[in-house]
Amino acid sequence: MNFIIKPTSFLCNMTCKYCFYLEKADFMSKENDITPFMQTKNLYQFMEKRISYCQDKNITFIWQGGEPLLIGIDFYKKAVEYGKILAKNFNKNIYHSIQTNGTLINDEWAKFFHDEKILIGLSIDGDEELHNVYRKMKNNRSSFSSVLNAIKLMQHYQVEFNTLTVVNNINVKYPLRIYKFLKSLNIRFMQFIPVVEMDKNTNINYMPSWMEHNNVNLAEFSVNPLEYGNFINTIFDEWIRHDITNISIRLFDTLLQHLAGQPSSLCIFMPQCGGENMVLEADGTIYQCDHFVYPDSKYKLGNILNLDQNQLQSSINNWSKYKQHLSLECKQCSWLPLCNGGCPKHRFIQSNLNEKEYKSYFCPAYKSIFEHITPGMNLILEFMERKIPWEYLPSAVDKMYNKNS
Repeated sequence: MNFIIKPTSFLCNMTCKYCFYLEKADFMSKENDITPFMQTKNLYQFMEKRISYCQDKNITFIWQGGEPLLIGIDFYKKAVEYGKILAKNFNKNIYHSIQTNGTLINDEWAKFFHDEKILIGLSIDGDEELHNVYRKMKNNRSSFSSVLNAIKLMQHYQVEFNTLTVVNNINVKYPLRIYKFLKSLNIRFMQFIPVVEMDKNTNINYMPSWMEHNNVNLAEFSVNPLEYGNFINTIFDEWIRHDITNISIRLFDTLLQHLAGQPSSLCIFMPQCGGENMVLEADGTIYQCDHFVYPDSKYKLGNILNLDQNQLQSSINNWSKYKQHLSLECKQCSWLPLCNGGCPKHRFIQSNLNEKEYKSYFCPAYKSIFEHITPGMNLILEFMERKIPWEYLPSAVDKMYNKNS
């Protein structure tokens, strides 16, 4: 079971143009006059309540921001040590993961990550030119050299990490350029996340207008779904022929697991929301999901210091059902078992069958991806089941897709 914690809230040392969390300052700053750094008492309360209630043996705390490293290394040392105490008391296995922009990582941080076996997610959008399009420091300085330095440090200290590449309207046109660049850095675990956001037209409740299905205007950095589909398919064609045994790409891993009969590990493809998506903000407020941090009471569950555990669980269960409200078009789609309608946040495109129903913005992308890679995935499963040497896979792939190497 995973739980998301934001110890620095929306605070960040970067101003990435596509970041959906920086805007949370608009309402959080008005609700709280204090600097949004998490207090230790909120942290301990959340960890103890979640660990004591959770039935799973393995629990991972995912630390995000803003930029979560801004709070300092001593905060995480306390969190890790308290996690060890709780793990012993409740007979659990406690793990930690941090999603960071990497610009603050130095030798001390890297050694700490290694020593405590903390998994790191590092954001990088491609080579220097592509990365710097949207990922700038607050003074408009490039962040690229700092990210490369973080990669070198983590490799030196043998830190387990993966890269997260936000696929936007610019870098989507260069799938192999990005993939081969990451390979040149000896990156072995990759994620590619498509971005779609609206322009800054929000209502009086600080919620984007698309949530009411009107005035849907895409922000310029939003990726075109068909281009995103081509991006993933192009990387897949390269990966299945050359890198299946030495590079892990989360989307491919997830789909392969699903086709092998295992549940999806990506929340966007899960049949329901809730539980793993729950977010603890720096002030102790708990929200239903990372993508639904708004002041509306149906998203804002309460504060960890005074929230009853049964009440919290009831709210989570109700939220879980929300994702299952699918359009008729989705229900009739042959790919529904794979995508389950996608993330509710992305369901702002009017259905072709009912103008009052909505489907995912990424529906065309998912269809394109599933149609293209499913045959290859099934081929991989056949190789695994029959224990066929991987060296024969490229020619089998070429034959299946009727292409030459």
